Amino acid sequence: MTSTGLVYMMTPALACFYGGLVENKNFLNQLFLSVVCMAIIPVQWCLFGYSFAFGPGNSAFGSFSYSVGLKMGLVSLHGETADQINPLSIPSLAFSAFQCSFAIITPALISGAVVGRMKVIPYMLFIFLWATFCYDPLARWVFYDLGWLHQLGVVDFAGGLVVHVSSGVSGLVAALILGSRAQFDPDVLNTGQTNIPFTIVGTGLLWVGWMGFNGGSAYAASGIAALAIVNSNVAAASSMTIWVILDIIHGKLRGQPNAFVSIPGVCSATVVGLVAITPCAGYVQPGYAMLIGACAGLIVNLFLAGKKRFFHVDDTLDVFSCHGLGGFIGTVMTGLFIQTDVNSDVANGAFYGNPIQLGYQLVGIVVVVSFSTVCTAAILLPMHFTFGIRINRLEQVRGLDNVAHGIVDMNLPKKMSQIQGPSLRQKQTEINIIPTIPIESS
Repeated sequence: MTSTGLVYMMTPALACFYGGLVENKNFLNQLFLSVVCMAIIPVQWCLFGYSFAFGPGNSAFGSFSYSVGLKMGLVSLHGETADQINPLSIPSLAFSAFQCSFAIITPALISGAVVGRMKVIPYMLFIFLWATFCYDPLARWVFYDLGWLHQLGVVDFAGGLVVHVSSGVSGLVAALILGSRAQFDPDVLNTGQTNIPFTIVGTGLLWVGWMGFNGGSAYAASGIAALAIVNSNVAAASSMTIWVILDIIHGKLRGQPNAFVSIPGVCSATVVGLVAITPCAGYVQPGYAMLIGACAGLIVNLFLAGKKRFFHVDDTLDVFSCHGLGGFIGTVMTGLFIQTDVNSDVANGAFYGNPIQLGYQLVGIVVVVSFSTVCTAAILLPMHFTFGIRINRLEQVRGLDNVAHGIVDMNLPKKMSQIQGPSLRQKQTEINIIPTIPIESS
């Protein structure tokens, strides 16, 4: 239950993390896109979400047996565990609440890909439908003991596939369907003032919350829970360290006289390390956790540099890069480094004489990527071509704080008059150059 509280805290922490990275005109809207999931998903989870994911049924689909908390809430009649055939090690209601916290934050992650251009009502409808038709089936296939991917041998300790790969891929698909923002420029990080201190606070809260995210997935205050917490910290730290080193190297290559370290980059690096260790936090040694975090930080950093140059997709807050790619890296390395000697619940990985485990992990990746892509497109495209999901260009320039929430920016007329200022494709370094005035000698 403590872990449940920590994971619930991660959603407002994510709101702070994302909110600090967007322009002031979209700041409150970005907070809302994350926090509203805390309203929509628990209702869906109680109505039928938990029953679809973990209720009686087959290896692919659940049922309505546990809808509206039916049977689980009758503690005096049925006891702490509703399923007497496959009893849980913790009370059914505690398990349901813990899994609900995962179901909340997963669609909230997608909001970072649609910054400043998606209508509020279609977004909320999308969240409800995506949780029902995408997240719940994936949770059953991977997390449920009788799920078909779980039975096949796919390993995912705390959601590298179900949470991160699914949300990362869905965020990319949503960004492609919506199109770019009105003022999108891949060469400029932001065209307006941001609130980076919020991102730093959000990063810290996410890091703390991740102790419940990964540690709680052991479902006991055990050595495996302690291992998951240690591995999570080590992976985040190693990813951050390698990112700082890469920033300094890139700065020197660009001719920076002093060491240059990007604050948003360091915050993202922390998340990347935590994402990458999630699928194997309770299955690998801490040394491997350090390696996994460092590799994830290195690969994602290089990918982002290439994305800026070659792939001009407006995945605004790099949801795919950090969560999709980070989850992919972690899932692949799970197939390499897991050990039965560490956790008897899993088979050995490829480095310990069982290369088929890597194959199982790749199958899991293909299934999750394909299913998430199809589900997201199937939900958004009909909405896009019927009542519309995209904010028009003028309202994007005004900002969604004003358009969607009625917040009046007193400086808006001044900002609007300055839209024809420096070209958006002009480098930020060029915009800030101080002109030199020659002084003629007398």
